[in-house]
Amino acid sequence: MKIALLVAVAENGVIGRGGELPWHLAADLRRFKRITMDHAILMGRKTWESIGRPLPGRTSIVISREADFHTGHTQVAVATSLDKALSIAGHADCEQDQLFIIGGAAIYELALPRADRLYYTRVKAVVEGDVYFPEINWQEWTLQESSHHFQDEFDDFDHDFEIYHRKR
Repeated sequence: MKIALLVAVAENGVIGRGGELPWHLAADLRRFKRITMDHAILMGRKTWESIGRPLPGRTSIVISREADFHTGHTQVAVATSLDKALSIAGHADCEQDQLFIIGGAAIYELALPRADRLYYTRVKAVVEGDVYFPEINWQEWTLQESSHHFQDEFDDFDHDFEIYHRKR
């Protein structure tokens, strides 16, 4: 199974503030839905708590160090390791063979060394936050696609949608 990270990152590395996104980017939310639909998505407990519900049309997996953690939703799987999450995703009722990591910082850091793709929204702003994306060695990645989007009434900041593939 391929592992893809899907993230929006400010120029200063911020990805979150107070359990929420520190911006509103409607275009990025649409992109997130389009890319993850019919796929398995993996998130950490804190990201799960910020979303608070299973996302329709996707298999949701939550990774937690707490072996007895429960989401309260029978359709959401819980794993205690990345390998267990990959196994769950491999048996999920999805049409795709790609698992999307959607946060938070600890899960990104855990999955980054094994990731094949990076769907990166480069937010053209410096924002305050308390959650940061881990450092990336960009020499290991090749940019495959990039498109620029301007700030408007639906998007707080200019941003670029980028897709990277890991060099092998």
